[in-house]
Amino acid sequence: ELTEQKKGRLQVGLNQFLKVNANENKYYTEFYLPKFNPYFLQGDLIREIRFPVFNKVERQYKKEYFDALLISNTCDVEDSNRRNVPKHAILAKLIPFDSFIETINEIGIENASNIITQVKNQQYSNIFYLPETRTNKDYITYFDDLTVLEVEELNALKEEININRIESLDYFGYYLFIFKLSFHFCRLPEETQR
Repeated sequence: ELTEQKKGRLQVGLNQFLKVNANENKYYTEFYLPKFNPYFLQGDLIREIRFPVFNKVERQYKKEYFDALLISNTCDVEDSNRRNVPKHAILAKLIPFDSFIETINEIGIENASNIITQVKNQQYSNIFYLPETRTNKDYITYFDDLTVLEVEELNALKEEININRIESLDYFGYYLFIFKLSFHFCRLPEETQR
């Protein structure tokens, strides 16, 4: 069972990724690689990926494009890997953080400033906060808002990879990403019987 003590240890581990100095506005340093590889890596931020978006009024899906975070393993999307069984690339939608802030302020959520701080502190299991990129945007992604692409379609973007990739995670960013992804999808049984 995942006791309160063990859950607390996981939270302590997560908090070690953050700077404790409350006077600093910057939570993270060296989050992205200084230069890119010629192939996509797990955790890459990629421009303009097609997502199905459900329209609740019309009760149907439409196609929209969003920047996205590559969830799939690097080896699973690399086209040089020969495979007998076709694989798909899994990607999570990236939401500009200022859009997220605007939305929670518009709908009048109480304690909006606390929620913003909690998101930046990685305190939501399904939300991953990504600090400011070279494009001067910071993002969030929801681990429960995913899409799939054919690997060949993703690899076609490699022809202009320096344009199509926004960032690659450095070790710090990658370990935090894997920690959050694992915590979201692979939690041990909780004390509550379900």
